[in-house]
Amino acid sequence: MTTIEEIKTRLNLIETIESYVPELKQAGQNWKACCPFHSERTPSFVVNPNRGTWHCFGACSTGGDVIEFVRRIEGLELRDAIRICAERAGIELKAPSAKEKAKKEEKDRLVRANESAAIFFQSNLKKIGIPSIAYQYASNRGLDDNAIDRWQIGYAPQSWNALTEHLTSRGFSTKDLIESGLSIKGDKGVYDRFRNRLIFPIRDTERSIIGFGARSLLTEETPKYLNTPQSPLFDKSGSLFGIDQASESIRRLDTAIIVEGYMDVITSHQFGFTNVIASMGTALTEKQLNLIKRFSKNIILALDSDEAGTAATLRGLEIATNTLERDLVATVDWRGLISYQNTLNTDIKVISLPEGEDPDSLIRENPDAFDKLVKDAALVIDHIFDSVSKKVDISDPRSRSNAVKTLAPSISAISDPIINSHYVQKLARLGGVTEQIVMNAVIQSGQYKPRAVATTKEVKRARKQKSLTPDGETQILQLLVQRSECRTEGLNLDPNVFEQPLNRLAFEYWCNDMLPLGENLEESEVMLYEHTKELESVILPDYEANVVVKMLNDIYNNLQLQRKQERIQEALIQDNDVSNQQKESLITNQRELRQQIRENKGL
Repeated sequence: MTTIEEIKTRLNLIETIESYVPELKQAGQNWKACCPFHSERTPSFVVNPNRGTWHCFGACSTGGDVIEFVRRIEGLELRDAIRICAERAGIELKAPSAKEKAKKEEKDRLVRANESAAIFFQSNLKKIGIPSIAYQYASNRGLDDNAIDRWQIGYAPQSWNALTEHLTSRGFSTKDLIESGLSIKGDKGVYDRFRNRLIFPIRDTERSIIGFGARSLLTEETPKYLNTPQSPLFDKSGSLFGIDQASESIRRLDTAIIVEGYMDVITSHQFGFTNVIASMGTALTEKQLNLIKRFSKNIILALDSDEAGTAATLRGLEIATNTLERDLVATVDWRGLISYQNTLNTDIKVISLPEGEDPDSLIRENPDAFDKLVKDAALVIDHIFDSVSKKVDISDPRSRSNAVKTLAPSISAISDPIINSHYVQKLARLGGVTEQIVMNAVIQSGQYKPRAVATTKEVKRARKQKSLTPDGETQILQLLVQRSECRTEGLNLDPNVFEQPLNRLAFEYWCNDMLPLGENLEESEVMLYEHTKELESVILPDYEANVVVKMLNDIYNNLQLQRKQERIQEALIQDNDVSNQQKESLITNQRELRQQIRENKGL
């Protein structure tokens, strides 16, 4: 028995899920509740203790084991979910190395230094009888004492070394203060980084203070905002202000609203928009989007309406398009044939703020107007079209050509043929060209180039090859790690197809083109290394290159179809809350799935 299997055996699935979903109730052999991963009224979240699995039959349409549940509900990386589940199950993973212990001790010291600094800053903001200039500024910006306390807003006094002396007197070394970014070493000694500024503590998902944002209180002082520099704790490109307070709302509402600044977030939360977080600047990064994906795949960009904010929105959309996961969506052509197309597994929308407004000012002036903007947020494709159209010089063919090249990749991601055709026509009118020219640009754009189709003979020969294992997940991984031709297509696979935690972890490492190496590996990494070597050691038949990608898709599609069929069968078995109409629909879907599976197998 592997360590992961032992964790799953010892950890009670019902008790674990019930600790997060108190309303979980028994319904026959299964347990049911409203899904914790999206809003719903009718329970569609089903737990099967006999199989050790859970599944959402509603909007999520996802499932997995106890480790996958903890990963999703906590918004963790898989290795962290394994570690937490092991602790709860009373299973000791490999002891950390001396290097790992030293690294953790350093992190703990720097966090303690930041926590002490935050208390120092906050005490200076609200000194009894002496309202600071920062406190007056905060009050003028509409921050009451509740908001100040909740966000632990503070004030760095106009002093060269007040904080440094305060923390060193409490046992922190100047080395720790410099590494944390609180202090700077100059020619004349160590001095405070933040002076005469309003301070905003920045926390991570575990609510630890990892850095600070500091706003200038003087109009002439630059920069207006000063952040903690890159440190062992703080990476601005991978941090989001407010994520510690917004993560639960983002998960519950299944949407994250991204704004630019600290005040935008704080004001939003004050007025009830609790799923708002800030990118802390105009540039939205891939690391930040990957962090958001832990809680929701749906985002709304609400950056400022000025030129920098508009440019940042477009950059954010480009990064999101390349970062967020994709699904293989089934489409049916006029002949009734089913094909699969890669589409973004997300809903990216954009808020167009009124000229001269930012979220902070708009919400304070008219919160209902902001709420309407959120509800009416434009689809990403419409926003991109609008932004690009404004810059097109119709009389300049090069300008129109650039517009077609810019918008073609966005159209190629649309799977619905009617919607796709609509935007092809729209772009043809904008570019002053024929629809065929636009279609060619769409087909040739980015990563959506069509793949060469294998011949019928090649596909049949590949299907006749003896299966090395009945496990579809393993078959997929063997092709991925052994055949480089599968790289491009493999990166588009939905990670959720891997329900076995070790397979999921192997796929994530493969996507990042890495394998854990070295002497001081965590136990999960040792298991992953051995598992990957097993996948590499299996001798596969010498499949022809133009057949391999088709095989990968066949296995992947059949695995998804079979699992959908299993889920439908489960729903039919536990029919307490299934109406006759719903049951007929499930049976019809089951027949269609069986037919698809037979067609995929060539029967």
